[in-house]
Amino acid sequence: MPIVPMKQTITVQRGGGLDEWGNPIPGELITMNCRVDEGTRLSASRSGGLDRNGETAVSFVRILLDKLADIRYDDILTFTNELGEEITGKPKEINVRRNVGGKPILTEVKL
Repeated sequence: MPIVPMKQTITVQRGGGLDEWGNPIPGELITMNCRVDEGTRLSASRSGGLDRNGETAVSFVRILLDKLADIRYDDILTFTNELGEEITGKPKEINVRRNVGGKPILTEVKL
């Protein structure tokens, strides 16, 4: 039983390799239960940005998966939120959170 309620789902698409022409073959699709936290924050830049104050909006997605999940950096993760917006991307950071005894309790993925 996960320590955090996992009421959302993500779809993980693995690469299937290349065909004889060098084109990517679609891989298998895996569906996993997870907890997704998403949002945006303003980032100040001295060199300027999209507006005259030098602020740009940066979005982030944090996905929590139960135990030690098999997520790789070349996987493509897809999540659809409650508003129907689809978020797709590759992991930029994968962290395994462990308890005091060393057993994995959560896998944290940042897109």
